[in-house]
Amino acid sequence: MDLFTHIAIPYLIGRSLKRRSEETAALVLGGVALDLDFLLMPVNWIFPTFFLLVHRGITHSLFFGVFTALLVLGLASCGPVRSRIRERFGIDLGLSRRTALFASAGAVIHLALDIITTRGVPLLYPLDTSRWSLEIFFYSEAPLLIASLGLLLLYAKSRDSFDPRKALLFLLLLLVLTGGARLAERERALEAGGAGSVAFPAPGLFSWTVLAEDGGLVRVYGYSGPSGDLKLLESFERLEDPLGEGLEEAIDMAEALPQVKTFRWRSYDVIVSASFRDGGWDLKYTDPVMAARMAEAPSPLSRPFSGLTSLEVRVEGGAAEAGGSPFGSKIQKVY
Repeated sequence: MDLFTHIAIPYLIGRSLKRRSEETAALVLGGVALDLDFLLMPVNWIFPTFFLLVHRGITHSLFFGVFTALLVLGLASCGPVRSRIRERFGIDLGLSRRTALFASAGAVIHLALDIITTRGVPLLYPLDTSRWSLEIFFYSEAPLLIASLGLLLLYAKSRDSFDPRKALLFLLLLLVLTGGARLAERERALEAGGAGSVAFPAPGLFSWTVLAEDGGLVRVYGYSGPSGDLKLLESFERLEDPLGEGLEEAIDMAEALPQVKTFRWRSYDVIVSASFRDGGWDLKYTDPVMAARMAEAPSPLSRPFSGLTSLEVRVEGGAAEAGGSPFGSKIQKVY
């Protein structure tokens, strides 16, 4: 979910429950702390691992999410940061059992909001890397973003007359109505896609990306409601079994790379293509959903997200190399 919704909902909950200012501040801080995971991403680019050091990765699990919220609360309660918060907002944000409890609750609220969006969160990491998602909303929904931002601006302008309970009720009602509209269109998208198809939220309130497979041919469609238009975006072919001894060994070696593990974890689906060249295998891992979306996106957006679309691996001489990080060609070898 977007940043403003992550701020507005815990803030309105705290105000509606008439909690003290430092408790509400801790609730909001816990509600946004998890998205500081972008600070961990450079570590994964330099030293590729499968510790989910990506957005909506390690910090978006229940255990590490609460840990992150408490860590950020502790930093905000220290020396100059605490003094700056007190001077700027008039809130003395200290670290106590109560503020720790509210910061933890904020982290749980954050996870709940992200679970209802596409791709979700690894809720039980490190016990399980599976992503929990209801696949109802896209990463950000315009009605919720605009409403959350508007309510925050309204509070800043007219604090005395601001009713947090009515504001919270309005925002939650909008969440339910938006979700209802989304779910109704998802049923129509699945019906249009045919038996066995799956649908993922796409940008636009009534838009879905539909994935359908028939005999190894994977088709990606763009569904637009409420008109019900279904447009073929891209088609991909899966490798046919049996793969052959050389290719099967090459894929097994590539699958051991942390970049490949992370790519599979982040992807909606994965298509592997292979070609033999100069005594080695060139493998390409493609997320068909992201590839189809990026093909439709303006070109300035395609390059920054290329790392989410595909990953290339070279297997030669008993070693596998992967490149294609968003900020260079960091290579990891497996022998």
